[in-house]
Amino acid sequence: MCLACLTGPMMVAPIASARPEIFPAQAPAPGWLGPDALGATITWTGCAGIVLDYEGTKICFDPFVSNPGVVDALLRPAKSKSDLVQRAFGGVAAAFVGHTHWDHAMDVAEIARGNPDAVVYGSETTTEICRRQGVSERQVHTVVDGETRTIGPFTVEAVASQHGIVPIANKIDVLELRGTGMPRSPFRWPRGQVFSYRVAFGGRTFYLHTSAGFEDEPFARQQPVDVVIACLAARQGTPDYIARLGRQLQPKVIIPCHHDNFLKPVDDKPQPVPRLEWPVFLEDCLELTSKYGTRLVQLPRGRTVEF
Repeated sequence: MCLACLTGPMMVAPIASARPEIFPAQAPAPGWLGPDALGATITWTGCAGIVLDYEGTKICFDPFVSNPGVVDALLRPAKSKSDLVQRAFGGVAAAFVGHTHWDHAMDVAEIARGNPDAVVYGSETTTEICRRQGVSERQVHTVVDGETRTIGPFTVEAVASQHGIVPIANKIDVLELRGTGMPRSPFRWPRGQVFSYRVAFGGRTFYLHTSAGFEDEPFARQQPVDVVIACLAARQGTPDYIARLGRQLQPKVIIPCHHDNFLKPVDDKPQPVPRLEWPVFLEDCLELTSKYGTRLVQLPRGRTVEF
């Protein structure tokens, strides 16, 4: 389960031998996705959370900022921090959830309450846990592999996927909702089916791979993209994880996510998730640069970046 789970001022360049810091404070320089600005923005909100904003429509993926500490995560009922949630996700038209672990889905009901016209998209487990928190039927939609949804200028395809393997926690992971009511603590939130999402807008294509596993056939149908947003937590159990993303998607840019410790408050200075193995990730990225010209782009947590 998800408990375990360029350099210098420009911060954007072909991945070089110098090692960039894990969490940069500065945004990448303009032109990180090509010289022609689209007029869109992207925000990494922490963990696997991403917000995209284009032509007046804002959508989010795996939106989570409440970050309970260890005691709250293990022993107390889940409780979203409304002020943080609305600051990060106010005004969204849709929230797409990769799976229902608490570090991906715990804040989605609060997002639905604060954005009454927004719809939550995800697995049957995700939409059911929203219903159990009082989210109306008109604000939830259960996706299936290959389904596409259009929200303003965005076309989003759900791609069946798999979770990364987390030592020890993986053996006690809850897979589906049990009984009635809510799980007794965030740690007991179930995984449910796992999805990645392919997003097309303004002539650009992003692939949000927010859990570090693969479902072979759905992933094999994917075509190259401009940007891969890659989960780094729990990737060690997936052989050739970064290399496989590169072979199939041949991205112009790779952006890391889910590499900060989500048991720490989101307003604190970010700390790496356990077993991040940052130097190994950088070596893997060098291979992508060599083969596909891929550039590493790092987003500062909580800061809106234009492209």
